[in-house]
Amino acid sequence: MSKALRVILLTSSYPQGANDSSSGFLYHLSRHLAHQGVAMHILAPSGTTAGTERDGGVTITRFRYLPLRWQKLAYGSGILPNLRRNPLLWLQVPFFMLAMTASLLHMRLKVRPHLIHAHWVLPQGLIAVMACFLTRTPVVVSVHGTDAFGMRGRLLSTVKRFCLRHCNAWTSNTRATAKAVSQGRVLPSPRIIPMGVDTEHFGSGSRHRLRDRLVHVDLIILFVGRLIENKGIVDLIRAFAQLPTELREKTNLWIIGQGEMESSLKTLTTELSIGDRIVFWGEIPNDQLPDYYAAADLFVGPSVETPNRGAEGQGIVFIEAFAADLCVLATRVGGIPEVVDDGRTGMLVSPRNPTELANAMQRLLSDPALRQSLANNARVLARERYAWKKIASEFVALYREITTNRNGE
Repeated sequence: MSKALRVILLTSSYPQGANDSSSGFLYHLSRHLAHQGVAMHILAPSGTTAGTERDGGVTITRFRYLPLRWQKLAYGSGILPNLRRNPLLWLQVPFFMLAMTASLLHMRLKVRPHLIHAHWVLPQGLIAVMACFLTRTPVVVSVHGTDAFGMRGRLLSTVKRFCLRHCNAWTSNTRATAKAVSQGRVLPSPRIIPMGVDTEHFGSGSRHRLRDRLVHVDLIILFVGRLIENKGIVDLIRAFAQLPTELREKTNLWIIGQGEMESSLKTLTTELSIGDRIVFWGEIPNDQLPDYYAAADLFVGPSVETPNRGAEGQGIVFIEAFAADLCVLATRVGGIPEVVDDGRTGMLVSPRNPTELANAMQRLLSDPALRQSLANNARVLARERYAWKKIASEFVALYREITTNRNGE
């Protein structure tokens, strides 16, 4: 019988409660790794509370880098958006990195892990690699997208490549993400291991629970995500306004999420005289999301690439829609074409083109058979490729390969 692995998962955010969506995929990944016999120890910055807790076989330690009332760097929209919104937060970065490094070294002495798994190459990957130099503990670094497509300056790019050359292995959620972080430079080959979804959870929604309340609505278009520029929501609203009047009058656009653009988006709907057909739901708890997916007829994610935030590395929401048996319309940006196979598991259009997006929306809304065919293929793909049990098993295999090679077993 193989020995149980002990792993420290290092991250800049981890859910602080049942309804917190901050890096929710790490919550599911760590629990499924624990189910497969890995002793998981999460190290993340504190948000509202600090300390150590146990949850579902996972040990979570939250460190403080400043007095709790002053900590504003992590959580919310994420470190990079928080820094762009308030440049004074750069003053907290050194304290954050020092506290994470000290906490990691202390946890390493206490846990004696077989390896450290750092999520996002900066700053976690850098801190883990530095710890590896000091302790010789193997390191896996996972790149997710924002750290590949964003943080593009010469110095940051050099540091990222340094981390990926000196860790024991690195993973990327898509080939596009891996290409973005390498920028044409020679790096060790990554393992392409995407993040998954709870396919059973997102396939459990009730189509009628929400739709039974509606009047004069035959069709629902759904968007789920942060209300920020690179999600392309302005294009979605403009495309909705371009739908033929007869189709638009029997369709609602549901927008789920919060973000810095919420006020300007609502203003745009008023300017386009379509505010009565659009519902801003705000943030919806994860346990309620399946009903919204089930109620919808079409999921649209018109992501774009922006200088500040880059492009979508994978797009978890598309896989959630797959699992919910919902047809997906997306854009050819970042890693999305590796998730949404145009004409087989969904439909792809050019980014920043509301007219092309509107034409595709009209085609799919007018053809239920096509929508269902694409959704059926996507549901099968979600279960076969993106179920958490499979994703966790791929990481376990990587962990064992690294530790076996290191120990010469």
